[in-house]
Amino acid sequence: MTMVVLLVMVAVGLGAWTLGRSIGNAGTPVAEGTATPTPTAATATREVKPAAATGFDPLGTDGAERPELALYAVDGKPSTDWHSESYNTEDLGGLKDGVGLMLTLDQSMPVKQVSVDFGGGSGGSAEVRVSDSQNLKDMTVIGKSAEASGKKVFTAESPKKGRHVLIWFTKMPTYQGKYRGTVIDVKILATK
Repeated sequence: MTMVVLLVMVAVGLGAWTLGRSIGNAGTPVAEGTATPTPTAATATREVKPAAATGFDPLGTDGAERPELALYAVDGKPSTDWHSESYNTEDLGGLKDGVGLMLTLDQSMPVKQVSVDFGGGSGGSAEVRVSDSQNLKDMTVIGKSAEASGKKVFTAESPKKGRHVLIWFTKMPTYQGKYRGTVIDVKILATK
């Protein structure tokens, strides 16, 4: 008799346990053989500081454009800037295709974004180029702006590896009745 009671209790206990499990899982169906998509993480970036800066004028006679002011564009101070020579027309008097500010990094790295504060002039146009070479023709354009004034952000569709970052003015913004390019501050972001 005791054995029958124990068997009945075990059967009832197993039945209750099985019923409890099936009720507890009723709201969560289990899918077999399907993969859960994982969200893609945003590409991590870090700010990189240039090791050197210089005015860049490969089409001029001396190859330089106010190099003594170049470090002011990367000193983090809004009261200082690099600026080009002043020109009589926005197309640099028809003398050359452009001038710019060349920033050199410690090593070649994948540049994703360059933020430039061009200051308060109006008009002009500029682009940002990246390369391991300082030859203008070898440099890849990662972004362009039809207005070279105020704060602009140039973002590459995919990071472009290079050691040299060039802010290249193709037309000059206005400045006190003439035309000149100005860079107050530059921030460079590279992927990790």
